[in-house]
Amino acid sequence: MIGHFNELLRATADDGASASVGGAPSHSLEEIDELLEAWFQERQARIETGLFLDEAQHLLKRIIREGRMTSSCQRRATNLLLAIEATYQGSQS
Repeated sequence: MIGHFNELLRATADDGASASVGGAPSHSLEEIDELLEAWFQERQARIETGLFLDEAQHLLKRIIREGRMTSSCQRRATNLLLAIEATYQGSQS
């Protein structure tokens, strides 16, 4: 049984997604809210970036495989660029 828990601990992400949490009575609720909001924004940005990279990879593979830019690929590329731009604009505000 202990081995099972050790495996789970080894498989846990080490990028902050599973950071240890402890009480911090010296911090105000506002400070804690700001910290959690910053963590959430960073996590969301990492997830969106990963999704954009996956989509770009699939799109480039398809273009290379087909040897040309089809109208379908062009629409996907346009939508991908618009999504990236919208995300970038949102992070600037």
